Amino acid sequence: MLMAVASASARRLSSEAGSAGKLRRLAARTAAVCLLGMSLSGWVHAAAAAAAPSGQASAATPAKASAASATKAGKASPGTRPDARASRSWRTLSPANCKPLDDAEQAHLPASWKGFTAAARRCDLAAPGASSQVMLVSVFAEDYFRGLPASTPWADFPKPLLMDTAWRCLGALPELYPLDEPRTLTLRHGRWVDGIPQEIRVQVANPALGGDYALPTLHWQPAQRRYLADPSSTSESPSCPQ
Repeated sequence: MLMAVASASARRLSSEAGSAGKLRRLAARTAAVCLLGMSLSGWVHAAAAAAAPSGQASAATPAKASAASATKAGKASPGTRPDARASRSWRTLSPANCKPLDDAEQAHLPASWKGFTAAARRCDLAAPGASSQVMLVSVFAEDYFRGLPASTPWADFPKPLLMDTAWRCLGALPELYPLDEPRTLTLRHGRWVDGIPQEIRVQVANPALGGDYALPTLHWQPAQRRYLADPSSTSESPSCPQ
């Protein structure tokens, strides 16, 4: 009997010991998980704190780049002349911008213009944003014939003159601007140097059988102070009247 009791007591103690061991192991595992959770939480917060300045810097970088691009777009590149665009531009002369000559201006015209001065018009060939240094003086045929009988024949008009501000002749056009019946002329001027157009081009709209055509391009020759036709042209431009 005593032996049976002793054996039962031993088994109970052994079972309790096993349960205690399991409890100790469970407690150890729980502590380990808690420590791991704390470590992970701390690592996440540290990583977020470290990444924040980098993200702000990345966000700031495109903003700075955009500002720099805007600044660059708003300003001319170093070494670019402000009038570079104007020097390359071309302008089309509008007859509506041509003005009648006053008595003092009419007095500068050659004797061959006598009888036509009332219909003469001054057309300034000015660079964008600059005062004119070259002008075209031409008889406007429509103004000349206004008020005259319809049977009035076409007149022997003087050729249009290119002149400077001192009324010195710089060249001439071979056809009347803007109308040399039945043709109409469109004049373009450009490639500016020191306010002077280096080229003058004239396109002629011709309803006759031959069709439209271009007059020889006039090139500025500073040494001669003349507008001369392209050397490759077979036609000769009219000269300044003596």
